[in-house]
Order: sequence, then C-alpha cells, then structure tokens
Amino acid sequence: MKEIKNKITNKLERLLEQWLVPRLVRWGEYLETKIRRYKHQELKSKLKFSGSGLRFKRDIKIDHPQNVSLGNKVYIGPDVFLDGRGGITIGDNTTLGFNVIILSANHDYQSNDLPYEHNVYIHKPVVIGRNVWIGGNVLIIPGVTIGDGAIVAAGTVVTANVEPLAIVGNQPMRTIKYRDKEHYEKLANKQENQDIS
Repeated sequence: MKEIKNKITNKLERLLEQWLVPRLVRWGEYLETKIRRYKHQELKSKLKFSGSGLRFKRDIKIDHPQNVSLGNKVYIGPDVFLDGRGGITIGDNTTLGFNVIILSANHDYQSNDLPYEHNVYIHKPVVIGRNVWIGGNVLIIPGVTIGDGAIVAAGTVVTANVEPLAIVGNQPMRTIKYRDKEHYEKLANKQENQDIS
C-alpha cells in the first residue's frame, strides 16, 4: 500500500513540475503584463497631458501626475521616478533611460525650522525639449531646462540648464560638444513632416 502511495505521489509531483507549474508561471507573467498595462493606462489618464505614442517600460512612478505633461512618442524606460509637484514638461520624441529621476520640488533650506520642515517645499518646473535623449541613472534637479535635441549621458546629475543640441555628461556636468545643427534640423523637419501626415 505504501509503495502504491509513493508511486502516485511521485507521478503527481512530476505532473505538477512538468505541466502545472510552467503553465502557472506563464499565466502569472501574462497577468503581470495585463496589470502593468492597466496601471499604465490609468496613469496616462491622470496626466496633465498625454501625447499619442507615449510608452512606459515596466515600472514607473509619477507623483502628482496632474502636473506632468508628456508629449507625443515619448519613451519612458524602466524604474523611472517623476516628482511632478512643481511641474514637468517633456517634449515630443524624447527618450528617458532606466532609473531616471526628475525632481521638481526641493526642501526650503531657508525655512525657519531645523531640521527642515517636511512640508515646506520650493516648486520649480522642469522642462525637457523635443528629441532629447536622457541616458540611464540620470538625476535632474528642480528648475532645469533641457533644450531640443540635447543628449544627457548616463549617470549625469543635471544641475544647470542644458543648451539645445548639447551633449552633456560626467561629474560635475559639463558640455562635452554639440551635435551637428544642420543634420539635426534635417532630422527634426523630417520627423515633423511624418507626424503631420
């Protein structure tokens, strides 16, 4: 009797391992994808502006989405955090890499209390232009403007405005060089014409 019980148990275990568990894993992955898409749609509906072709990759966190405007064909990489308290505007065709953090509010270090009060903030909007490429692990502080066509290298802490077409990186941030203006304008005009048609 014990031998029969062991055989049945072994067969059931193999059946679970070979058939049921893989299907449950696939079903779980399918559900995670559906839940993530639903959350992304909910988040898009809460934004101040949500352009067409806006894509989120995996997890994203946006505080105060009602103050955040994301243009057409914007791509937001995985594990991005946008602090919308002071307002964030991101232009068309802009890409944010993984782990990008954009802050638009900071503690008021001149408040009358020490330690600093947790509810006293200075709000400064962040404006990112069109066709901007922001690499992974970038931190953008409140009040920064990044011009059209600029590129921010991975790992940069953006503490000042970035001129259009500038490629910035390293620590502290500095302008490395500029993109070819004529080439950029051709690409931008071509993109605009495609968007219109």
